[in-house]
Amino acid sequence: MGMQDYEGYQALCVPHRPVGADDALVLLEEVYAISGASIRRIATERDDTFAVTASGGNGPQWILKIEHPMESREAVQMRARSLHNLQERDPTLPVTRIIPGVGGELISAYRQGDVSRSVTLTTFLPGQVLAQSEHAPSDLLLFAMGDSLARIQRVLAGQRDFEDRLGRVLWDIRLLPDIAEGTLPEMADAEIRNAVERAVESYLAVEPEVESLPESMCHGDFHPGNLTVDPLRPNALAGIMDFGDMHMMPTICDVGTCLCYAVDVDSSSETPLEACRRLLQGYLWSVRNAGSPQEPVQSEEDTLALLPTLMEARSALALVLPMMTQLQAGVDPEHYLSGPQARLKRLQVMQNHSKQQLQAMLGLEDVEQTSSPSSGNQWST
Repeated sequence: MGMQDYEGYQALCVPHRPVGADDALVLLEEVYAISGASIRRIATERDDTFAVTASGGNGPQWILKIEHPMESREAVQMRARSLHNLQERDPTLPVTRIIPGVGGELISAYRQGDVSRSVTLTTFLPGQVLAQSEHAPSDLLLFAMGDSLARIQRVLAGQRDFEDRLGRVLWDIRLLPDIAEGTLPEMADAEIRNAVERAVESYLAVEPEVESLPESMCHGDFHPGNLTVDPLRPNALAGIMDFGDMHMMPTICDVGTCLCYAVDVDSSSETPLEACRRLLQGYLWSVRNAGSPQEPVQSEEDTLALLPTLMEARSALALVLPMMTQLQAGVDPEHYLSGPQARLKRLQVMQNHSKQQLQAMLGLEDVEQTSSPSSGNQWST
């Protein structure tokens, strides 16, 4: 398939009329009985999203999302049910909460001419966005991140009532070859182009193995830009947000996505994957100490060995996909966590080491000895 065949790409190519602030305020009052609020638009790739502050409030309490006209109601319902299931089945996870409308419905509709667009309201999470923190995350926080990702996967693994399609969400490692093929001709920077081409070649070498793995519903975008921390409790996650890229995929791809954003891009670092290793330890500890069964695919040695390649592929996707969304939907590049040169550095870190070296950095040679965060002084703060 070419990228023009994917639903996510087709949606990018379909323009939509932005919802104005006044209309969004009316929607809030009619559907959620929230009046007198103030709102601030949040830049996104393909929808209308607003941070909502209640009358007299000091900061946002909710996020109002009005989906792209091409986003199916079934997909929005799936995400709403997922958030509801997370709240019910693992209430200590600090995930964003879905707020029902006045009639009790989890999703509502916004009429824009003859077009109906799905609407959701979720809680705005407290704390500081981790990607904006001046301090590197502690070992305990990294462990908590890995543990939280595994717990989310555990809840979502039982959610099989949505028939997903590859390409509905473009942020999928498996789409890298097609997205790169359609975007690289537009890329003038030869250094970036060569690095992406190398990542594509690396991924294609393991693609059959990845495609053979079972799929499960995953967060799909678990990274520091979607996590918050409380400065008074820096070793614990305060919030996990933005479930808009949830989709079916092998869970190891979800892990690779998460780990790639923890790579240290400082060229002087001798241990660029140290944070990744700590995070992976938390993930594996959670998988192996779960109170309920989880698909064992993540703990199989051969599958874990895929992580360096998947991290490299996701790093490459983070270079080409923003370019594509800018070309097709006019998305402001400032919307993304970092600029292309910073993203290139992350990819180069992965490519400057052999896969065996990267596996060793991740601690994959002794994963069976993964310990809990309280064993000894390994998890210092």
